[in-house]
Amino acid sequence: MKNLSKLRKRKKGFTLVEILVVIVIIGLLFAIFVPRIDFASNSARETGVKSDFRSFELAAEQLVRENAGLGKHETVGKLCAANGGLNLYLDDALKFTTAGVSAQNDPWNKPYTVQLVGAAVNQNNGGIIFLSGGKDGAIDGNNDFAMATVCINGVISSETSGFSSNIESNAITSITADSAAGAMTVSGTTATLKYKK
Repeated sequence: MKNLSKLRKRKKGFTLVEILVVIVIIGLLFAIFVPRIDFASNSARETGVKSDFRSFELAAEQLVRENAGLGKHETVGKLCAANGGLNLYLDDALKFTTAGVSAQNDPWNKPYTVQLVGAAVNQNNGGIIFLSGGKDGAIDGNNDFAMATVCINGVISSETSGFSSNIESNAITSITADSAAGAMTVSGTTATLKYKK
């Protein structure tokens, strides 16, 4: 009888084994769903970059159209001058310094940059390349996002690179990184672009 009364008075609760089982199950669920959440986050960030690049593209195309090429903007400093150039067509939050760095950061909290290629060689042929280093933040040719607007003999065209779905152009064959310097090679009506890492 004494033992029976002790069992009735025993407090109810969870055993250590039950608690450990619950912790293991929560850990497994966490391991399964976190990569999917990270993928969704990266996809949303990529969409943010596309949106900013679209603004840059419209500004670059307007600049090239109104100036009949890039002849007046043969350096990044002139391209991004406060009283002229690309910044005339951008919102204040997206404007670039004369060093080619945007006031706006990409979704990974690194600034966008702009490079100018080919304009010093031929004022009718030139390209403007906008860059984001992506998840690793480094513009090194790995996981970079790039958007280029070119003017080839008066024809304006734009293309993106690095996205899960890119905007393609018949006038641009490729946009790649180069350790030496940015360059634009024109062959007929197409261009190959290289941006400086």
